[in-house]
Amino acid sequence: MRILLVADVSAEKVLGGAERMLVHHVRALMHSRHHLAVLTRQPQPDAPLTIDLGHGVTEYRLPFGGDKGPRGLLQLKHEAGIWWRQYGREFDVVVGEQPFVMWALLRAGCRLPRLQVVHSFAYQEYATRHGLDWDLKHRLVTAAMRHLEGGIYRSAQRLLVLSRHMRRELEVCFDIREARVALAPGGVDLPPALSAQKRTALRRELGWQGPVVVTLRNLVPRTGVDMLVQAAAMLRHEWPDVRWCVIGGGALAEPLGWLARQLGVDDIVEFTGYLPEEDVVRRMQAADAFMLPTRSLEGFGLVTIEANACGLPVVATPVGGNIEVASSSPDNRVAAAVSPEALAEAMGDLLAKKVSHAARVKRLRAHIGEHFSWPGHDNTFLEAVEAVVDGLAEPMEAEAS
Repeated sequence: MRILLVADVSAEKVLGGAERMLVHHVRALMHSRHHLAVLTRQPQPDAPLTIDLGHGVTEYRLPFGGDKGPRGLLQLKHEAGIWWRQYGREFDVVVGEQPFVMWALLRAGCRLPRLQVVHSFAYQEYATRHGLDWDLKHRLVTAAMRHLEGGIYRSAQRLLVLSRHMRRELEVCFDIREARVALAPGGVDLPPALSAQKRTALRRELGWQGPVVVTLRNLVPRTGVDMLVQAAAMLRHEWPDVRWCVIGGGALAEPLGWLARQLGVDDIVEFTGYLPEEDVVRRMQAADAFMLPTRSLEGFGLVTIEANACGLPVVATPVGGNIEVASSSPDNRVAAAVSPEALAEAMGDLLAKKVSHAARVKRLRAHIGEHFSWPGHDNTFLEAVEAVVDGLAEPMEAEAS
């Protein structure tokens, strides 16, 4: 079978959850011995238009100047038309991972059977980014993006989500029945277990002495890292030895540093910026707890199971997929509300519970292996692809516009 994977991100390098899921789907399809190619847009205007992902998999990139508005969509539509006329006959089925390149390909004339993966809604993410300057322009853009996404989701023969939350959201926002949506919780590869001696040496190398709470987030409004900084200030009196490590970068890096200074916690809250994946895992395995302070839009929360796989209990806000994923293990905590006070209370409760670190690591790793394994995800994903190919999924409801 000849499969085209369509995405808005590149499989060349894992930068976040979207790339991680794309890379894994590439591997799953490749291991199933399908002929495979990826179509995306240029990550940067000077990036090459094709790259070899290995094992005979080519990533094609539509020329893209980086404009995130109508001009960029029109460029993608034009370039997709050129690409489709040259390569369209080489494929039998499409797997869509994100909406914008997929929209361009549909406008270019692609009518192949399609499985559409839905991680989150782009129109909602746009709305949260512009919540502080919400004017007529942004309302119109949000409405247009929602219309675009609705056409993409309704025109797919079958859809796949990672959480029950997103399956409900598809029905509420786009009137897509659950019967059309396959559920395949995300997975994670368990890192090699760290011995007590190696963990102690790693903590010494990092300069960590007391309890350390870590997070891994893009520093943007919806991820709520400002609530973590406030929670750190609230807990400092009761837990003076606790240190906080914020891994990741983004538009709010400077404002968050300012907030830490204003609250007098800049000496206990470390902002590392972006780190290589191996350094992220090292800090996760050396830490004592993980905080996921999402303010809005958590379709699944892949980072929760990544933290659990490293032996870290998670304190998360009751947002989106956090509720079902974090609450799947009794070692985790779901805060009572989306607020720094609720996060501080839940983290204080977690820190006060005296448990064996080694026993908890073993318990959490076993939990992840049983409930969030990649083989389980892959089986459902590949079955959904096969259903589309075999004509077992429902026909398209409407053409994407």
